Amino acid sequence: MIYKFRIISDENELFSRTIEISEDDTFLSFHKAILKACDFKDSEMTSFFVSNDEWDKEQEITLFDMGAEDTGTIPMQKTKLNEFISNKEDKLIYQFDFFGDRALFCTLVDIHPKEAKKKYPTCTHSTGNPPLQKMDDNDEDLAEMFGETGIDDDDLFSNEDRDELGFGDEFGGGYDDFGGGGYGNDYDY
Repeated sequence: MIYKFRIISDENELFSRTIEISEDDTFLSFHKAILKACDFKDSEMTSFFVSNDEWDKEQEITLFDMGAEDTGTIPMQKTKLNEFISNKEDKLIYQFDFFGDRALFCTLVDIHPKEAKKKYPTCTHSTGNPPLQKMDDNDEDLAEMFGETGIDDDDLFSNEDRDELGFGDEFGGGYDDFGGGGYGNDYDY
């Protein structure tokens, strides 16, 4: 049988992907299909989490085999989709940015027979831009999000403003104590 997953993001409500994949395919195949559908690079740590209806993370299925059985994780390459997913409305969380705790949300929306001439996995629907795969300090989107303007504080305040606001008080005087122009200058030259 073929699983049809709808994939959405909480970062962009216009983003949506539909991926059809065989129930016998591994989570690694699904991971690669998501990378391709979102034009993501295959260079980041990722995991799937089996989820309940409230999107709580349950079983983790990791990209890499963690080696220790006590971690409770299962590697993608050894795990078939139908081992954890079998009913319409089953949910997976695809965490693609661990440092930013960012993810895509996958819902099984249909199960249907395989079409003879169709190659799986395949992306059958694509709407909107995917979220950035990795947030970077140099991204313009981040600068806009956090209000970074590129203006240095020195451009915002004159020496008089700095003295009035108390800038430089940790040295016992005005802003320009070491340059001779502020108040409280008791230094001999």
